[in-house]
Amino acid sequence: MSEADRATEVTPEFTWTDGEELRRRLSMRTLVDVTRAAFIDHQHGRFEIPVRETLDDGALLVMPVRHRDIPGLAVKTMSLNSDRNPTIAGTVLWEDPERVRHVLVDGATATTMRTGAVSGVATDLLAREGARHLVVVGAGGQALDQVRAVAAVRDLTTVTIVSRRLESARRCVEGLADDPALEGVEITAAEDVRAAVGRADIVCCVTPAEEPLFRLDDLAPGTHVNLIGSFRPSMREMSGHDVASVDRLVVDDIEAVTTESGEIIDALEAGELTVDGLETLGAALIAEDEAQAREGEPPVVGGRYGAEEPVDGIPDGLTVFKSVGVAIQDWALMRAVSGE
Repeated sequence: MSEADRATEVTPEFTWTDGEELRRRLSMRTLVDVTRAAFIDHQHGRFEIPVRETLDDGALLVMPVRHRDIPGLAVKTMSLNSDRNPTIAGTVLWEDPERVRHVLVDGATATTMRTGAVSGVATDLLAREGARHLVVVGAGGQALDQVRAVAAVRDLTTVTIVSRRLESARRCVEGLADDPALEGVEITAAEDVRAAVGRADIVCCVTPAEEPLFRLDDLAPGTHVNLIGSFRPSMREMSGHDVASVDRLVVDDIEAVTTESGEIIDALEAGELTVDGLETLGAALIAEDEAQAREGEPPVVGGRYGAEEPVDGIPDGLTVFKSVGVAIQDWALMRAVSGE
């Protein structure tokens, strides 16, 4: 009898989840938690991540990833075009090699949700517990899930959406008006970036800016900033000098930011940062859990709660999280959606 004859016959399964269904099935709080766990596993080397394939000068992306210990492969294919609506289009596929199970989800929704979730993880780690005012710079497709993710980890009272096109910011405000997670939160639109960030406790930047949006001295003491929008060497939402000057800088992945982040590349070339001196999100999360364990408290899935100061111990310290996006974020989302 051949190997093929002895093999168990499996009926392939195919499922499609659109953006609306994806949001119903997966809460932002859950996605923040599984994303946190994925970054810890990433730090321990438990993921196999081939180099991201890009075509047409980055307009087409293919991002595969697998966990070395957990069956399942996630593959995202995306197209990016700022001249169309939606800007982001594509799919994310989950392949279960043992069950021949194919789970396909809307790539645009998956991308905005997983990008929001990593801001939630970083904000929970780095922002003060008392942070209440979120400013989102940028009113494109990423903006709404940045708000939802930060609201999942902090009790916000005020959200300001900032865009040089005020009408775009107002549309974002309308898009959040009926969100039950934001009940009681004052949400407004603005167009003066520097004035807005000066009043913020937390700033999320989600723009394709090629010049800095604001200066470090525009920020109030103790502000935390997530730099999420820039993902090519030509892009920068803060200057490399300012990013290198904050009290604590955390990045999603060293290889990714040193090849794709304009802010980090500028600071490295100027000698203001070193590769060895970069702190990854995974390492920071592991250190946080270890510190809690030493204090006799069990690690909290989803982050630290109750602390009134940033984890670097500087009450008025400025903190920055820089992310260009890594495929483990897609893996975390897809594993949660697939129910594995």
